[in-house]
Amino acid sequence: MKLATIRYQDNVHAGLVKDGNFYSFRGIDERLPNDMIEFIEKYEDCRPLIEEKLEQTTPTCSVNEAKFLSPLPRPRTFRDFMSFEEHVINSGEAAGFDDVTMKNMLAVWRRLPAFYFTNTNVFFGPDEPIKMHPHSQRFDMEFEIAVVIGKEGINISKDEASDYIFGMTILNDWSARDIQMEEMQMQLGPAKGKDYANSMGPVIVTMDELQKYALPDDPSKYDMATKLYRNGELIRENNTKSIYHTYCDLIAYSSRETKIYPGDVLGSGTIGGGVMLEYMGKQPFVHAGDKIDMEVEGIGTLKMSVI
Repeated sequence: MKLATIRYQDNVHAGLVKDGNFYSFRGIDERLPNDMIEFIEKYEDCRPLIEEKLEQTTPTCSVNEAKFLSPLPRPRTFRDFMSFEEHVINSGEAAGFDDVTMKNMLAVWRRLPAFYFTNTNVFFGPDEPIKMHPHSQRFDMEFEIAVVIGKEGINISKDEASDYIFGMTILNDWSARDIQMEEMQMQLGPAKGKDYANSMGPVIVTMDELQKYALPDDPSKYDMATKLYRNGELIRENNTKSIYHTYCDLIAYSSRETKIYPGDVLGSGTIGGGVMLEYMGKQPFVHAGDKIDMEVEGIGTLKMSVI
């Protein structure tokens, strides 16, 4: 299923997208919740109702009539990782790390899929423009592929972790680099530099639709082409199979002595070439008027505008 939260005729609806139309859960069956986290929690009970009734349901609207919000308007928690080695190396170079610092940092990074918690109250969808950060001169994007947790668990092993993934979506962790770099000198994770906005969507795709992209020799990795566009120009192509710390690694680490819950979001961290910081001046930072498209095979395209 491709799941979305939209605004239509001044009402917010949770539901699914199929064949160019949006179907609200309540329009399919009044017993279904009009809330994405509750739907995820009750998915095993909700899915049979949808499979039984969807074909006889009149669409709520076409996708062209809908205003897409973040599919999870307020995730339960949001952990953001650094899972792609290319981005780690490029970012270290952009930060001016010397060889010894880079070597030590990579040694720790390869051992620990570390993350930081960030703000769940600032999630936006593709039809919600992002205002330029009023206090940043180095406003940036981060092209990520996030997983949404589908069930509660603690101390989950890597071998069991895939059972906890409900679906995948596209994520942009908007970043104020100048603020971030200044505050991280205090040996703390990013705070106000990452406190402004996150864009997510347009849909969450359930894992039954994405298993065909799993690598035969390592089903914890997915062979999904990615493309980043800025103002219509293709900036970078990549592939999700370049991930170093897999989603199973992220889940196992997240759940160590701590419960994870349905509706938690785990961001992959930026795929290589997915931020302007990595281009070290060859690409300008984000400015008003930019239109950013992040495309992931099997999920769709997260289209964003900066005003």
